[in-house]
Amino acid sequence: MIVDSLLHSNFDIVTEMLSLFLATALSAPVIPEPPGRGISESLARERSGSIAGLRYELSFFVPESRQQPVQGRATVRFTLKAPHRIVFDFAQSREHIGSIWMANQEVAWNFSDGHIVIPASATRAGENEITIEFTAGDESLNRNDDFLYTLFVPARAQLAFPCFDQPDLKARYTLTLEVPPAWEAVANGAESAPPTNGAGGGRRITFAETQPLPTYLFAFAAGKFSVETATRSGRTMRMYHRETDAAKVTRNRDAIFDLHASALGWLEDYTRIPYPFGKFDIVLIPSFQFSGMEHAGAILYNSASLLLDQSATQNQLLDRASVIAHETAHMWFGDLVTMQWFNDVWMKEVFANFMAAKIVNPSFPQVNHELRFLLSNYPQAYQIDRTAGANPIRQPLNNLNEAGQLYGAIIYQKAPIVMRQLEMLMGQTAFREGLREYLRKYSFGNATWLDLVKILDARTPQDLAAWSHAWVEERGRPEFTTTLHVEGDRVSRLTLNVRDPLQRGLVWPQRLRIAFGYQGTIRQLPVTVTQSSITVSAAARLPRPLYVLPNGGGLGYGLFVLDDQSRDYLLQHIEDVPDALTRGAAWVTLWENLLEGRFAAGQFIDAVVRALPRESRSEEHTSEPPVTFRNLVCRLLLEK
Repeated sequence: MIVDSLLHSNFDIVTEMLSLFLATALSAPVIPEPPGRGISESLARERSGSIAGLRYELSFFVPESRQQPVQGRATVRFTLKAPHRIVFDFAQSREHIGSIWMANQEVAWNFSDGHIVIPASATRAGENEITIEFTAGDESLNRNDDFLYTLFVPARAQLAFPCFDQPDLKARYTLTLEVPPAWEAVANGAESAPPTNGAGGGRRITFAETQPLPTYLFAFAAGKFSVETATRSGRTMRMYHRETDAAKVTRNRDAIFDLHASALGWLEDYTRIPYPFGKFDIVLIPSFQFSGMEHAGAILYNSASLLLDQSATQNQLLDRASVIAHETAHMWFGDLVTMQWFNDVWMKEVFANFMAAKIVNPSFPQVNHELRFLLSNYPQAYQIDRTAGANPIRQPLNNLNEAGQLYGAIIYQKAPIVMRQLEMLMGQTAFREGLREYLRKYSFGNATWLDLVKILDARTPQDLAAWSHAWVEERGRPEFTTTLHVEGDRVSRLTLNVRDPLQRGLVWPQRLRIAFGYQGTIRQLPVTVTQSSITVSAAARLPRPLYVLPNGGGLGYGLFVLDDQSRDYLLQHIEDVPDALTRGAAWVTLWENLLEGRFAAGQFIDAVVRALPRESRSEEHTSEPPVTFRNLVCRLLLEK
């Protein structure tokens, strides 16, 4: 009994101690992890889960000499559900940070790995306001003696000012610039008042508050710019430029405004959403890094892409129209609805290209657009997708400082092929209505690819979740083979077989046009791939063809293995294929079969030497690289 009593007594003491320990541990504040370098996905989720109602009031003082630093002030307003630490991104040294205060009082803060950290004890539930004085970094301000422009994509705003540099913390921006007296300035928002004299003797320009934007789309440019103004369909547009050749400006001016107006009108009709950002300006930058950048309300372009010489070719005119339509399409796809995280950066690019083609192609009826699409996209996508290092379209991204690794041929060349397949699978009407719903639902917000898939899936009997898994979430391409059964001089059966070379059991649902080639003519057989083996009923009782080209219509995506007869015929007679699109698909297919070791390289070279002299640019309905057969084959040979 005494032993039992002691055991019970000790047990009660241990239980009480354990309860006290657990209570203390559970009530102790959780110490957040240090933010670390870059912007991790966990940091981004922490901030987007706690910060709402975000606004930036920014001021920049730009001195006359670019040897002097740009000084700035940021007042950041937001709401919190409860006190929470605030982590600003500012990828500069500590010396770039001046004072930081809240409610007219300086606050304690820490700085590490490019982050300003304000403790939770300094914040409160509800409205918070933090003001930071800083010296801006020049890396993303692109300063020249006579002008500067910002370029903050993908996460470079933090080089210029303290911010939350992630796409799903959209904010409204109010901007004040003090620039040298002879400079003009343009930003996302409209000028809210006439310029005044700044305290430092410069020109002070204030811009009205914007619609919600991510940091990578916030932008301004300032410098010795000339300004052209035009009105189209009741909308006033301005073009800022530094071109000194007045004749060149005059020659291109109206076409540039017309192309933008046409693209805006088409997109408003297609989306059923009016242009969402009020004023519309464009800025032509000498030697700009890209063809264009879709800053809402202030698109930046490489001036050489828009101000063309008098001798401009058809392809240059088409390229100009395409880049204008592309950047304008971004106002809806990327700007109005923005990706939640940069793993979906491909979405905004593929939709901008997709819409640009719909806008521009009808204005260039003399161009073989399907051939151009084939030769511009398939070889480059295959170059990556055939390798062991191939990546899926939608890739994981743990930190925004790795976002540059996402770009490449899979995003820019494979994704357009995939999107065309999706529209064909759903039908144009259902696809368009789904996009309209997506844009309405997520206007001025963020969405993921899976959010769009869910909306589209409700508008088609197809299993788009499975479709997306194969095409977007997985890497690689299918392999197609054909088996032709002939009785006499007629086809009794054609079977198309599909396999996953990586043995995952994937099927890539898609539309094909199989070409049956005859002397001087071609018969195209439409096929919908939904399973690993398909009997092509349309082939039955057709005359025996000279060759079977599984991707003769240039639609399908994969390795199309040629049967022996078809391969030998095309190697010997490819120049006799009468249709340019089919012939282009044959060149690409032969090349892919060569790389798979299905015939000798010398046979391909013999075909090239024999056939290419007969290829005429006029027959291809185009005039320049990169889409001529000559350039295609040269590029393929260089790849090898």
